[in-house]
Amino acid sequence: MSFTTIVRDDFRNTRRSYVVLGVIGVLAAFVGLIVYSVESNHDDAFRALFDVSFFFFLVFPLILVPLTYLSIAGDRERGSIKHALGLPNSRAEYLFGKFVSRATVAIAAVLVAVVVAAVLGLALYTNPIDPVRFAWFAAVSALFVASLSGIFVACSALTSRRSRAMFGVIAAYFVLGPFWLGFFPVVSLDTIIQTATDLFGVSVSDTQIEFIQSSSPTTAYLGGLEPVYDGIIGTGEYASIDSNYGNQADELYTKNWYNWLVMVAWGTVALLVSYVRFRVAELG
Repeated sequence: MSFTTIVRDDFRNTRRSYVVLGVIGVLAAFVGLIVYSVESNHDDAFRALFDVSFFFFLVFPLILVPLTYLSIAGDRERGSIKHALGLPNSRAEYLFGKFVSRATVAIAAVLVAVVVAAVLGLALYTNPIDPVRFAWFAAVSALFVASLSGIFVACSALTSRRSRAMFGVIAAYFVLGPFWLGFFPVVSLDTIIQTATDLFGVSVSDTQIEFIQSSSPTTAYLGGLEPVYDGIIGTGEYASIDSNYGNQADELYTKNWYNWLVMVAWGTVALLVSYVRFRVAELG
Protein backbone atom coordinates (compact mmCIF):
# COMPACT_ATOMS: atom_id res chain seq x y z
CA MET A 1 0.00 0.00 0.00
CA SER A 2 1.53 3.31 -1.11
CA PHE A 3 0.93 6.89 -0.08
CA THR A 4 -1.45 7.45 -2.99
CA THR A 5 -3.39 4.30 -2.11
CA ILE A 6 -3.84 5.48 1.46
CA VAL A 7 -5.08 8.86 0.26
CA ARG A 8 -7.45 7.29 -2.26
CA ASP A 9 -8.90 4.73 0.16
CA ASP A 10 -9.32 7.19 3.00
CA PHE A 11 -10.87 9.77 0.69
CA ARG A 12 -13.26 7.14 -0.68
CA ASN A 13 -14.29 6.02 2.80
CA THR A 14 -14.67 9.59 4.02
CA ARG A 15 -16.63 10.61 0.94
CA ARG A 16 -19.19 7.89 1.57
CA SER A 17 -19.92 9.12 5.09
CA TYR A 18 -22.44 11.74 6.08
CA VAL A 19 -19.65 13.71 7.71
CA VAL A 20 -18.38 14.96 4.35
CA LEU A 21 -21.86 15.93 3.18
CA GLY A 22 -22.37 17.64 6.52
CA VAL A 23 -19.13 19.63 6.36
CA ILE A 24 -19.71 20.80 2.79
CA GLY A 25 -23.45 21.34 3.19
CA VAL A 26 -23.31 23.20 6.49
CA LEU A 27 -20.48 25.44 5.34
CA ALA A 28 -22.17 26.29 2.03
CA ALA A 29 -25.49 26.94 3.77
CA PHE A 30 -24.00 29.29 6.36
CA VAL A 31 -21.94 31.17 3.80
CA GLY A 32 -24.98 31.55 1.56
CA LEU A 33 -27.01 32.84 4.49
CA ILE A 34 -24.34 35.39 5.39
CA VAL A 35 -24.01 36.67 1.82
CA TYR A 36 -27.79 36.90 1.49
CA SER A 37 -28.37 38.59 4.86
CA VAL A 38 -25.91 41.47 4.29
CA GLU A 39 -26.97 42.15 0.69
CA SER A 40 -29.13 45.12 1.68
CA ASN A 41 -26.19 46.84 3.39
CA HIS A 42 -23.64 46.80 0.56
CA ASP A 43 -23.42 47.15 -3.20
CA ASP A 44 -20.24 45.07 -3.57
CA ALA A 45 -20.41 41.32 -3.10
CA PHE A 46 -16.78 41.14 -1.95
CA ARG A 47 -17.76 43.10 1.17
CA ALA A 48 -19.76 40.06 2.25
CA LEU A 49 -16.52 38.08 2.21
CA PHE A 50 -15.34 40.19 5.13
CA ASP A 51 -18.24 38.83 7.21
CA VAL A 52 -17.69 35.32 5.85
CA SER A 53 -14.04 35.43 6.94
CA PHE A 54 -15.04 35.94 10.58
CA PHE A 55 -17.40 32.98 10.31
CA PHE A 56 -14.58 30.94 8.82
CA PHE A 57 -12.06 31.63 11.58
CA LEU A 58 -14.55 31.27 14.44
CA VAL A 59 -16.99 28.52 13.40
CA PHE A 60 -15.48 26.56 10.52
CA PRO A 61 -12.82 24.93 12.75
CA LEU A 62 -15.66 23.39 14.78
CA ILE A 63 -17.18 22.03 11.56
CA LEU A 64 -13.78 20.46 10.80
CA VAL A 65 -13.68 18.61 14.13
CA PRO A 66 -15.83 15.59 13.12
CA LEU A 67 -13.89 15.30 9.85
CA THR A 68 -10.46 15.14 11.46
CA TYR A 69 -10.44 13.95 15.06
CA LEU A 70 -11.13 10.30 14.20
CA SER A 71 -8.78 10.19 11.22
CA ILE A 72 -6.13 8.17 13.08
CA ALA A 73 -7.37 7.76 16.66
CA GLY A 74 -10.54 6.11 15.34
CA ASP A 75 -8.52 3.54 13.39
CA ARG A 76 -6.33 2.85 16.40
CA GLU A 77 -9.28 2.34 18.73
CA ARG A 78 -11.06 0.05 16.24
CA GLY A 79 -7.87 -1.85 15.49
CA SER A 80 -8.18 -1.33 11.72
CA ILE A 81 -4.84 0.49 11.69
CA LYS A 82 -3.08 -2.87 12.12
CA HIS A 83 -4.34 -3.97 8.73
CA ALA A 84 -3.20 -0.76 7.02
CA LEU A 85 0.24 -0.86 8.61
CA GLY A 86 0.54 -4.60 8.07
CA LEU A 87 0.83 -3.89 4.37
CA PRO A 88 4.12 -2.63 2.86
CA ASN A 89 3.81 1.02 3.73
CA SER A 90 5.32 3.24 6.40
CA ARG A 91 3.75 5.12 9.26
CA ALA A 92 4.80 8.35 7.57
CA GLU A 93 2.81 7.42 4.46
CA TYR A 94 -0.17 6.56 6.64
CA LEU A 95 -0.08 9.78 8.67
CA PHE A 96 0.48 12.17 5.79
CA GLY A 97 -1.95 10.26 3.59
CA LYS A 98 -4.64 10.80 6.20
CA PHE A 99 -3.82 14.50 6.31
CA VAL A 100 -3.97 14.91 2.52
CA SER A 101 -7.30 13.11 2.35
CA ARG A 102 -8.98 15.14 5.12
CA ALA A 103 -7.45 18.43 3.96
CA THR A 104 -8.73 17.78 0.44
CA VAL A 105 -12.27 17.43 1.73
CA ALA A 106 -11.92 20.60 3.81
CA ILE A 107 -10.57 22.57 0.84
CA ALA A 108 -13.39 21.24 -1.35
CA ALA A 109 -15.87 22.55 1.21
CA VAL A 110 -14.23 25.98 1.04
CA LEU A 111 -14.34 26.05 -2.75
CA VAL A 112 -18.01 25.05 -2.83
CA ALA A 113 -18.83 27.75 -0.28
CA VAL A 114 -16.97 30.41 -2.28
CA VAL A 115 -18.80 29.37 -5.45
CA VAL A 116 -22.10 29.73 -3.57
CA ALA A 117 -21.03 33.19 -2.43
CA ALA A 118 -20.07 34.17 -5.97
CA VAL A 119 -23.37 32.96 -7.44
CA LEU A 120 -25.35 34.89 -4.83
CA GLY A 121 -23.11 37.90 -5.44
CA LEU A 122 -23.99 37.82 -9.13
CA ALA A 123 -27.68 37.41 -8.44
CA LEU A 124 -28.23 39.83 -5.56
CA TYR A 125 -25.63 42.61 -5.50
CA THR A 126 -25.70 45.82 -7.51
CA ASN A 127 -22.06 45.84 -8.62
CA PRO A 128 -20.63 42.87 -10.53
CA ILE A 129 -18.38 40.54 -8.57
CA ASP A 130 -14.63 40.80 -8.88
CA PRO A 131 -13.41 37.25 -9.60
CA VAL A 132 -9.85 38.13 -8.52
CA ARG A 133 -11.02 39.06 -5.01
CA PHE A 134 -13.04 35.86 -4.74
CA ALA A 135 -10.08 33.83 -5.99
CA TRP A 136 -7.82 35.39 -3.35
CA PHE A 137 -10.39 34.64 -0.66
CA ALA A 138 -10.68 31.02 -1.78
CA ALA A 139 -6.90 30.55 -1.91
CA VAL A 140 -6.14 32.02 1.53
CA SER A 141 -9.12 30.25 3.11
CA ALA A 142 -7.98 26.96 1.57
CA LEU A 143 -4.54 27.48 3.10
CA PHE A 144 -6.16 28.19 6.47
CA VAL A 145 -8.27 25.03 6.52
CA ALA A 146 -5.31 22.95 5.32
CA SER A 147 -3.30 24.31 8.25
CA LEU A 148 -6.08 23.49 10.71
CA SER A 149 -6.49 20.04 9.17
CA GLY A 150 -2.79 19.41 9.79
CA ILE A 151 -3.11 20.50 13.42
CA PHE A 152 -6.25 18.45 14.04
CA VAL A 153 -4.94 15.30 12.31
CA ALA A 154 -1.77 15.68 14.37
CA CYS A 155 -3.88 15.72 17.55
CA SER A 156 -5.59 12.54 16.36
CA ALA A 157 -2.21 10.86 15.78
CA LEU A 158 -1.06 11.54 19.33
CA THR A 159 -3.60 9.29 21.04
CA SER A 160 -5.33 5.95 20.63
CA ARG A 161 -8.63 7.04 22.19
CA ARG A 162 -11.45 8.88 20.48
CA SER A 163 -12.33 10.88 23.57
CA ARG A 164 -8.77 12.12 23.98
CA ALA A 165 -8.57 13.01 20.29
CA MET A 166 -11.80 14.99 20.57
CA PHE A 167 -10.50 16.82 23.63
CA GLY A 168 -7.18 17.59 21.94
CA VAL A 169 -8.76 18.95 18.77
CA ILE A 170 -11.25 21.15 20.62
CA ALA A 171 -8.51 22.37 22.97
CA ALA A 172 -6.35 23.28 19.97
CA TYR A 173 -9.26 25.22 18.49
CA PHE A 174 -9.92 27.22 21.65
CA VAL A 175 -6.25 27.95 22.33
CA LEU A 176 -5.42 29.05 18.78
CA GLY A 177 -8.73 30.82 18.26
CA PRO A 178 -10.83 32.43 21.03
CA PHE A 179 -8.06 32.31 23.66
CA TRP A 180 -5.40 33.74 21.35
CA LEU A 181 -7.72 36.50 20.15
CA GLY A 182 -8.78 37.46 23.68
CA PHE A 183 -12.42 36.40 23.50
CA PHE A 184 -12.36 35.06 27.06
CA PRO A 185 -12.95 37.91 29.55
CA VAL A 186 -10.65 36.64 32.31
CA VAL A 187 -8.00 34.34 30.83
CA SER A 188 -6.51 35.18 27.45
CA LEU A 189 -3.15 35.45 25.75
CA ASP A 190 -2.90 39.08 26.87
CA THR A 191 -3.40 38.19 30.54
CA ILE A 192 -0.83 35.37 30.28
CA ILE A 193 1.73 37.74 28.76
CA GLN A 194 1.00 40.40 31.37
CA THR A 195 1.29 37.90 34.23
CA ALA A 196 4.57 36.53 32.88
CA THR A 197 6.10 39.99 32.46
CA ASP A 198 5.08 40.98 35.98
CA LEU A 199 6.38 37.71 37.41
CA PHE A 200 9.80 37.91 35.78
CA GLY A 201 10.13 41.68 35.93
CA VAL A 202 10.54 42.18 32.19
CA SER A 203 8.81 44.49 29.78
CA VAL A 204 7.25 43.65 26.43
CA SER A 205 6.70 46.32 23.80
CA ASP A 206 3.43 46.78 21.94
CA THR A 207 5.16 45.61 18.77
CA GLN A 208 6.27 42.38 20.44
CA ILE A 209 2.76 41.78 21.75
CA GLU A 210 1.32 42.34 18.29
CA PHE A 211 3.90 39.94 16.88
CA ILE A 212 2.87 37.23 19.35
CA GLN A 213 -0.82 37.83 18.74
CA SER A 214 -0.27 37.52 14.98
CA SER A 215 1.49 34.15 15.31
CA SER A 216 -1.65 32.03 15.52
CA PRO A 217 -2.96 30.42 12.32
CA THR A 218 -6.29 32.08 13.06
CA THR A 219 -4.95 35.62 13.32
CA ALA A 220 -2.60 34.93 10.41
CA TYR A 221 -5.61 33.93 8.32
CA LEU A 222 -7.39 37.21 8.94
CA GLY A 223 -4.21 39.17 8.24
CA GLY A 224 -3.46 37.14 5.12
CA LEU A 225 -6.77 38.13 3.54
CA GLU A 226 -5.57 41.66 2.83
CA PRO A 227 -5.24 41.06 -0.97
CA VAL A 228 -9.01 40.48 -1.09
CA TYR A 229 -9.49 44.17 -0.31
CA ASP A 230 -6.67 45.55 -2.44
CA GLY A 231 -7.49 49.07 -3.63
CA ILE A 232 -10.28 49.49 -1.09
CA ILE A 233 -8.24 49.76 2.10
CA GLY A 234 -7.86 53.37 3.21
CA THR A 235 -10.46 54.78 0.82
CA GLY A 236 -13.10 55.14 3.53
CA GLU A 237 -15.61 53.20 1.46
CA TYR A 238 -15.89 50.45 4.03
CA ALA A 239 -15.05 51.52 7.58
CA SER A 240 -14.87 47.98 8.97
CA ILE A 241 -12.27 46.97 6.39
CA ASP A 242 -10.23 50.10 7.07
CA SER A 243 -10.32 49.47 10.83
CA ASN A 244 -8.84 46.00 10.35
CA TYR A 245 -6.36 46.66 7.56
CA GLY A 246 -5.96 50.40 7.12
CA ASN A 247 -3.66 51.51 9.93
CA GLN A 248 -1.04 48.78 10.12
CA ALA A 249 2.58 49.60 10.82
CA ASP A 250 5.28 48.37 8.48
CA GLU A 251 6.14 45.36 10.65
CA LEU A 252 6.93 41.78 9.72
CA TYR A 253 3.64 40.45 11.09
CA THR A 254 1.68 42.72 8.72
CA LYS A 255 3.23 41.20 5.60
CA ASN A 256 0.98 38.89 3.62
CA TRP A 257 3.74 36.38 2.94
CA TYR A 258 4.50 36.18 6.65
CA ASN A 259 0.87 35.42 7.52
CA TRP A 260 0.73 32.71 4.86
CA LEU A 261 4.00 31.27 6.15
CA VAL A 262 2.62 31.16 9.71
CA MET A 263 -0.31 29.03 8.55
CA VAL A 264 1.99 26.69 6.64
CA ALA A 265 4.35 26.43 9.61
CA TRP A 266 1.64 25.51 12.11
CA GLY A 267 0.23 22.70 10.00
CA THR A 268 3.67 21.38 9.00
CA VAL A 269 5.26 21.49 12.45
CA ALA A 270 2.19 19.93 14.08
CA LEU A 271 2.30 16.99 11.66
CA LEU A 272 6.06 16.51 12.08
CA VAL A 273 5.83 16.59 15.89
CA SER A 274 2.97 14.11 15.86
CA TYR A 275 4.90 11.83 13.51
CA VAL A 276 7.83 11.69 15.94
CA ARG A 277 5.42 10.31 18.53
CA PHE A 278 3.34 8.22 16.14
CA ARG A 279 6.30 6.41 14.54
CA VAL A 280 7.18 4.73 17.86
CA ALA A 281 3.68 4.45 19.32
CA GLU A 282 2.38 1.07 20.46
CA LEU A 283 -0.60 0.34 18.22
CA GLY A 284 -1.69 -2.91 19.78
